[in-house]
Amino acid sequence: MNGRLNNEIIVAGLIVLVSLGVLGCDRRQAAIEKVKELGGTVEIDKDKPESAAMAVSLMDCKVNDAELKFLKDLSGLESLDLRNTTINGEGLIHLKGVTSLKKLLLHYCPITDSGVRQIKELSGLTELDVGHSRISDMGLGYIGEMKALRDLCLSDIEISDAGLKNLNQLQELVRLYINDTNITDAGLEHLMVLKKLVQVDTSNTKCTEAGLSQLEEVLSRNRRNR
Repeated sequence: MNGRLNNEIIVAGLIVLVSLGVLGCDRRQAAIEKVKELGGTVEIDKDKPESAAMAVSLMDCKVNDAELKFLKDLSGLESLDLRNTTINGEGLIHLKGVTSLKKLLLHYCPITDSGVRQIKELSGLTELDVGHSRISDMGLGYIGEMKALRDLCLSDIEISDAGLKNLNQLQELVRLYINDTNITDAGLEHLMVLKKLVQVDTSNTKCTEAGLSQLEEVLSRNRRNR
């Protein structure tokens, strides 16, 4: 009797697991269709069929934060391109459980500090572009919590020298773009502790030749130590 009961329990458990798997696939497919409906594209990495890795682009599409609920169902999402949309970041809360995400592009989006706060727990993120957005030094505080970042674009935003101190903990950072900002030599000082940093775009900033020369010495040393 006990053996029969155990078998019935096992079978019931397997049915539940299969049902959940089918449901997950249905939700993922529905999310993919939503991307296409919004005018976006989906690329699935055929070399990683076991992980179902995918890249989604909604660049230049007419999409708003309220329409981003489908993001949570995009299992395997590694790259998300939302450049030049009206996203302010509130809808990015739906990325909270997408642990596979590595690349997030938000250039030319009206992203706010509150919006950046929604993604600060994306521990696997290695590339982030928030150039030409509305974030401030407060937003840099949230970005400073994303310890896995290797590429970071902060071009053309209203940040200060003091704000760059928030990046001190990004010890994996390799490339940084702070072009078209009001950063001065004082801001560059905060970057000297980043041991893996080898490239910094400082064009159209208020840095002096002396400050840039000192930064280049540090970057050159980091390159030699790679």
